[in-house]
Amino acid sequence: MAFKRFRSAAAALLTCSAAVVAAAPVQWTSASGGNDHWYERVTPATVAGYTWDEAYADAPTRSWMGLTGYMATVTSQAEQNFLIAAFGIGGAWLGGNDRATEGTWQWVNGPEAGQTFYIAGAGSQPGYSNWNTGEPNNCCSGEDDLVYGYFGDAAAVWNDYGVPSFPNARYSYFVEYSGQPGTSVPEPATLALVGVGLLLAARRRRA
Repeated sequence: MAFKRFRSAAAALLTCSAAVVAAAPVQWTSASGGNDHWYERVTPATVAGYTWDEAYADAPTRSWMGLTGYMATVTSQAEQNFLIAAFGIGGAWLGGNDRATEGTWQWVNGPEAGQTFYIAGAGSQPGYSNWNTGEPNNCCSGEDDLVYGYFGDAAAVWNDYGVPSFPNARYSYFVEYSGQPGTSVPEPATLALVGVGLLLAARRRRA
């Protein structure tokens, strides 16, 4: 328990040292072996960061290229490697938890919503995971949320954290845009192009 608290403090320092200015989402292109989804590390507006629940609520309020966001779901080592290369190893929430059934980890949003990716104690696993050795361990009266990069190592290994024991744990989070979930919302640039087109059409009619 003391070790987890120490790691929490260290992770908070990493969050505080992260750049506050948000960069544009990065695409994992099919040409590089990816899925053509876009990804973004949402860095908190303040050093306090987001709880897992706040990140879950915030993700669908974001859009990119007409796509609605959701907390990222990492389903392969290649996708994990992409996040490391694009955004580094600092702690960030992912869109998974075992709140429904202790020890059964599921993706809770996006195209994989409801899919189980890890079952504690199972001989074989239904999906990809990148847990640190000894994790998930449901430490300290319970940990139900998924965090990437908690231990600060080069592989950005995962840890169970958050509720119920650490409901105020705060990090940045990864948002993913794929075109599957939610309702597409036109980006401001798209709306501007539509406006220009309507203006030109009106001028032609008057000519």
